[in-house]
This record gives sequence, C-alpha cells and structure tokens, in this order.
Amino acid sequence: MPATALILRRRTVALLVLLVLVVYGFEAHARRRERSSPATLGDQSAYLGYARQLYESNYTVVEDRNRMPVYPFLLSLIYRPGMTETEFLVRAQTFTVNLSIVLLLLLFFIFRRFMPALPALALLAATAFGVFLYRADRAQVEVLFYFVSFCAFLLLLQLFVRPRWWMAVLAGAITGLAHLTKASVLPALAIWTGVFAAQIVFSFRGAPWRRLGMLALVIGAFFAVVFPYIQTSKRIYDAYFYNVNSTFVIWCDSSTEAYEFLSAYGDKAQWRQLPPDQLPSFRKYWREHSVGQIARRIVHGCLDLATQNALVIAYYKFVVALFIAGALLAARQRKRVRDIVAANPGAAVFCVLFFAAYFLLYAWYDTIINDVRFVLSIFLPFVFGASLFVLRLGRDRVVSFAGREIPFEQFFPILFGSLAVIDVLHNAPSLFR
Repeated sequence: MPATALILRRRTVALLVLLVLVVYGFEAHARRRERSSPATLGDQSAYLGYARQLYESNYTVVEDRNRMPVYPFLLSLIYRPGMTETEFLVRAQTFTVNLSIVLLLLLFFIFRRFMPALPALALLAATAFGVFLYRADRAQVEVLFYFVSFCAFLLLLQLFVRPRWWMAVLAGAITGLAHLTKASVLPALAIWTGVFAAQIVFSFRGAPWRRLGMLALVIGAFFAVVFPYIQTSKRIYDAYFYNVNSTFVIWCDSSTEAYEFLSAYGDKAQWRQLPPDQLPSFRKYWREHSVGQIARRIVHGCLDLATQNALVIAYYKFVVALFIAGALLAARQRKRVRDIVAANPGAAVFCVLFFAAYFLLYAWYDTIINDVRFVLSIFLPFVFGASLFVLRLGRDRVVSFAGREIPFEQFFPILFGSLAVIDVLHNAPSLFR
C-alpha cells in the first residue's frame, strides 16, 4: 500500500508538472504570435545577424564582443540559406519558446533535488509564469542565460555545503559556459573565489589542501572552457576579458551617450583611434564626476530597480512575498537564523555578497538601459535561496487562514501557486485571439 501511494504521488506530481508546462507552452506561443516583436526591438536583429554570420563563415567570424556566442550558435543551427530576416526571426522566437519549456523541465528536477515536490512545483510555476513567459517570446539570450547562470550559482554554492571534486570541475565548466552565454558572471566568480579562499585561510576545520585543490579545479575548468574565446579577444582587442559593455558602455552617463559611442567606435575596435583619456573608463568617470553624482546615480538606480515593475503581473509579487515571509519568520526565530548561518557561514556570506553586488551593478547600469531583463538574472538564485531559507524557518509552523491551520510547507506552495494563477489568467485571452 505505501508503495502504491508513493507511485500515485509521483504520478500526481508528474501530471502537475506536465500541466504547468502545457499551459505555459500554449500561452508563451500565443504571446509570441500576438505580440510578435520586430527584429529591431531590443537586440534581436543583432543576435540574428551574429547567427547568420556564424553559419555563412563556417563558424570562423569574430564578433565585436558585444554579445557572447552560445545563443547565436544555437540560432545558427536553425538558420537556412535564403531566409529573410522576418522568417528567421519567427523561427528564432519559436525556438526560444520551445527551449524555455525544456529549461523549465530541467529546473523542476533541480528544485526537486533540494526541496519537497509541492514547493518545487511552486517555484516552477513562479519561474514559468512570472519570468519566462514575459521573456521567451523574443529572440534574445535571457531565458537561456537565466538557466545557465543559475546552475553556475547553485554549483558554486554547493561547494560551500558539500564540496566534491567532480562538483568543482562541473562548477567551473558551467560558469565558463555561462560566461560564453552572457558576459555577466565574472563578478560572481570573483566573489566566490574570495569567499572560498577566505574560508580556507580562516577555517580551522577540515583539510585546507583539499579545498585549495577544489578552488584550483574551479578556476582551471572555467579557463579551460573560455580559453579559445578569450585567447581571440586578447589577440584582437589586447584584453582577455574584453567586452564592449563592461569596458566602455558601463561608464557612460546615458543610453544616448552609449549609443553614440558604439555607433562611432564600437564596430571593429575603432575606439583605438581615440586617445586613452577620451575613452569611457572608470578613471575618466571618476575624474569628471563628484562623489555626490556617483552616489545619486547608485541611489536612483536602486530605487528604480526596486519599484519599476511593482505590478500584480510578472515576477515582482513573488519576490515581495519571499521578502515578507523571510522577514516575519526571521524576526520570530532569531536563534534559528543564527544557527542556519553558523552551520555554513561561507555559503551565507557568498549569497549576501552575490545579491548585493549584482543589485548595485544593475542599479549603476540602470542609467544606461532601463530594462528588468538584467536584474531578472538574479531572480532564480534569489527565489531558490530564499525559498530554502523560509522553508527551513517555517518548518513545524502553521499558518491560520480562514479558520484553518495550514502547515507552512503547504501554505508556501499554495501562496506561490495562487500568485502564478494571476499571470495565467492575465495571459489567457491571448489564447483566443
């Protein structure tokens, strides 16, 4: 009987996962058809052009280091000679939606590895209907990067919890793959390296040489994956990790200034024509701006990120729900919070620094490009980490609702599932248009 019940539970979970993916797939494709965006919107045309050049050059073309090669490579596999830009755009958008369905299924298996089935389903629904549904209908790299960068974050985090040799190699390789998908993971790798090294130095437990070997494996695997790409960057641009956005664009004062610079000097490294003191850089920015101006830019960006998408639809409500739940539970169980942090301080410090650093970086970049797609890159790490935190704090607690007492482990998925239904209903009309 217990075995039969277990099979039924597994079948029920499988059916619920299938239901989420089917509803998501129908609505995502309906949004793609109804809200078909032109190639000029965002950088879709640039990704299509990069993919076409890869195909036509037999994968020898060297792009201007504005976009990374993984997603264009995937698009090049579905490109066919003679396609118009419109035909290629539709195929690329369709491919991205289908890819997002596969990524969501993989995410569920990852969530399930760390939490019970119902919370894992809740996170799947939140990710599908709160984030992916609004990003997958464009020929852009975002949904793929969200997945790969989350996997890198999770593996790096696990090295603080249960370090394994194979995990160190995989963490470095996946972080390298994430870098080749979008050049935004170097801060995460730097933070992890600093915290992991500090833990080796200041920890009096365990075998330091073993952890030092794992640190070397992570860095080595990362460089093994990215080396062919960064070697070319060094040869052409004289910098291994050259990227036009992190090198120049981030030090501009507005999107207009960034666009004008890229139009005039971004292509084929024409910026080499300018004297070094005229190139956007940290040194130039520090020289031309006061501390007050720098602080105002950061504060304005933080406020914008915290409020710009304060809507009932999309991701915002899930983040707020986790913030409130975490704050309430932490305030009532301070000892348990201290115990959780003390059990693995390295992981706690890494998470705090990771979220703080990326939030500040995206706040700084907000002046140039006001788009939530950047800050959404930390959505999956946040909801995953925060969910584990609140589930652990809420263990053995009940929530009184409508005269009933509901265990927190059941209340959490009910809450997230109900919030996801808002997005399902909001996008349902597109199925019938």
